[in-house]
Amino acid sequence: MNKNAVSAWGMGALIGLALQLAGAAESTVEAKGGDIFFHSQGGETKHLTTVGRDSAPVLSPDGRWIVFLRAVVGKKISTGSGDTDAEELWQISTSGKEPTRLIAPHESANMQSVIATFEDVQFSSDGRYVFFVTPAYVTSGAVHVLDTTNGKEHFLMAGSGLEVIHSGEYRDCLLVGQHRYFLGGGSYDWIWLFRPDGKEIGAVGEDATNFKDLYSPDEKKPKKEG
Repeated sequence: MNKNAVSAWGMGALIGLALQLAGAAESTVEAKGGDIFFHSQGGETKHLTTVGRDSAPVLSPDGRWIVFLRAVVGKKISTGSGDTDAEELWQISTSGKEPTRLIAPHESANMQSVIATFEDVQFSSDGRYVFFVTPAYVTSGAVHVLDTTNGKEHFLMAGSGLEVIHSGEYRDCLLVGQHRYFLGGGSYDWIWLFRPDGKEIGAVGEDATNFKDLYSPDEKKPKKEG
C-alpha cells in the first residue's frame, strides 16, 4: 500500500470516527437566565420557557420530557428544618408543548404531606415516575414519588441523598440516605436500598460505591443541570 493510500485511509477513518462520535452525542437540557433550554442530538437549541423563574431541568430517559422547578415569588413553606422558599414542579415536552404544573407547594402539620421544594429530582427508567426529596424533618428530608400519567403523588420514606438506579438487578430501586438511631442510644447515617414502592430491601452501608460496582457497574451518576 503506497503512502497516499495510507494517508487517504487514515483520513477516512478519522472522518468516520468523528461522525460516529457526533452521532453518539446526547441531548441535554440547561437553565439559563431563569429559562429552560433543550439541546438536541442534532445540535438544535430550543428555548422552552420564558418566565425567568425556572431551574434544575431533568431530561426523561426517552428524551421526550423535561421536569424542572419554578420559583414561587414571596412564598415560604414551614418545615421541620425551617422555612423554605417555595417552588413548583413543572413538566414540558422537548418540543416545547404541553407545559404542565405537576405539583404545587403546600404546608401541612404532617411532615409526610408537606411539599416545599424539590431536591434530587430523578425519573424512573421508563420515564413514568418522578422521585424527589423535599425538606421535612429536623434531621432529614422526605422522599416522594409522582406518577406523571395521573398526577398522583405520595410520601415514600424519610431520607436524603436520593439516587434512582437505572440498570442492573435493582433497576428502579432507590438508594436513600437515612438518619437512624441505635437501641442503646446514639445515631448513625447509612445508605439503604428501597423498592420503588417504598419497601425496604436492606442496608448498603456508609457508602454505595461497592454496591453500585457490584450490581449496576454501568450506572451513570445523576447530573444536576442549571
